[in-house]
Amino acid sequence: MSKIGVMICGHGSRSQDAVNEFAVLAEKLPALLPNDWEVDYGYLEFANPVIRDGLDRLRNSGCDRILAVPGMLFAAMHSKNDIPTVLNTYAKKHNINLTYGRELGVDAKMIA
Repeated sequence: MSKIGVMICGHGSRSQDAVNEFAVLAEKLPALLPNDWEVDYGYLEFANPVIRDGLDRLRNSGCDRILAVPGMLFAAMHSKNDIPTVLNTYAKKHNINLTYGRELGVDAKMIA
């Protein structure tokens, strides 16, 4: 039976406040998921941990199936190209089953 991990992929920021907010969001996610799922996060650039570090932690905790989600609102270069490149390279190198989700998108409630 596969152990599932969820990887939240953030852009990263030079603003420590923004980095901290993203980390808080990622740390609250496990309460919304099945108890046996592991959750971690990492940033593409400008902040630590980087995405690779989060993937390492999931793999080291026994996850052999990882669901990765870009923590971004819009589909743009980072979510379409840069993050998938990092994820695909990692999955191939470590023989991990990795599925990449889509960007979060905008909900009408966000602009109301």
